[in-house]
Amino acid sequence: MPQPDPVPDTSRDSDAEPGPAAGPAAGPATAQPTGWRGWLKRWSGVITGVVLLLLGAVAVRHVAEDFDYNEVWAYLHGLPMGKVLQALALTAAGYLVLTLYDVSALYYLRLRMPYSTVALGSFAGYAVSNNVGFAVISGGSVRYRVYSAAGLTAADIAKIVVFSTTTFTLGLIFTGGLGIIVGPHPGAQLLNLPEWVLQAAGGLTLFGLFAATVLTAVTHRPVKLGPWSFSLPSGGLVLSQIAIASFEIVLSGAALFVLLPEGHGASFMEFIGIFCAALAIAITSHVPGGIGVFEAVLLLGLKQQGSAGGVLGALLAFRFIYYVVPLVAAGVALGGWELRMQSGSIAKAWRETMRILSGRD
Repeated sequence: MPQPDPVPDTSRDSDAEPGPAAGPAAGPATAQPTGWRGWLKRWSGVITGVVLLLLGAVAVRHVAEDFDYNEVWAYLHGLPMGKVLQALALTAAGYLVLTLYDVSALYYLRLRMPYSTVALGSFAGYAVSNNVGFAVISGGSVRYRVYSAAGLTAADIAKIVVFSTTTFTLGLIFTGGLGIIVGPHPGAQLLNLPEWVLQAAGGLTLFGLFAATVLTAVTHRPVKLGPWSFSLPSGGLVLSQIAIASFEIVLSGAALFVLLPEGHGASFMEFIGIFCAALAIAITSHVPGGIGVFEAVLLLGLKQQGSAGGVLGALLAFRFIYYVVPLVAAGVALGGWELRMQSGSIAKAWRETMRILSGRD
């Protein structure tokens, strides 16, 4: 993993897209709800996460009735090394594309920073948030440690996190909608609906995304979000966000797809539709790493397509390759970066001490 350059450049670029409007929009302060409404607002996210986790556990238990755990371990033991290497390569490519989320955010904010610093902050941030959940807090904290050392303010880093989250959301909507249109069969079978209903829903989703893109291309007025005011990115930048995120989601989906047992019955586009649904539900649940929720949706979606034991084995292998391996790599990279930063600070302090002792100005 690349290390940060010694002297990062965080200067503004006047030729880039206009960034968020400076400062909050004027308006009265919003009173915080009290009583049971205030309690519900504070704990709604936790309650939702617990409910979805319990539903995921019930779903996994229901699906687990159809397979033998010996089959799962046998599949993992016999998993060809070629498939593992393909999944590792696709995972590496996916995390590389993930760094472009922050690159595009910096472009939007008219900020410059060495790619090595962006790569470290982005990769480590996503590796942590993918496992811990609560991406804004966990991934944002990692980014703050790296990017603040490079000269960015807390406000700039918060905007990067929001922009990157929006980028992923746009890609998930596009990829999921397209997957439903092209491969509606597993979802229709799971929900017991006609395929054309899901295809219509996917079409409406893509139309809404297209309309939003056109709106950003013709609207130049800032959008108010609470006390803050943001300038919309250009239509071209929105399209690049969709392309980057969609490519990353396809790569991560492909890393799991190559691990699935032969003859599972789902085409890649059918699988991508289920994969996007699993991602969306897992993220909404706020369960750390989407553990249980992500697997439950995929197991249910692929239940009629092949061996449930083999699918669960592939999911366990994917969990290790796409989540655990990058987390370990991020820990090593951040540890090396911290040692470099600390050694630099110690050397600077030593030089300053010697200057004082020598009586030099």
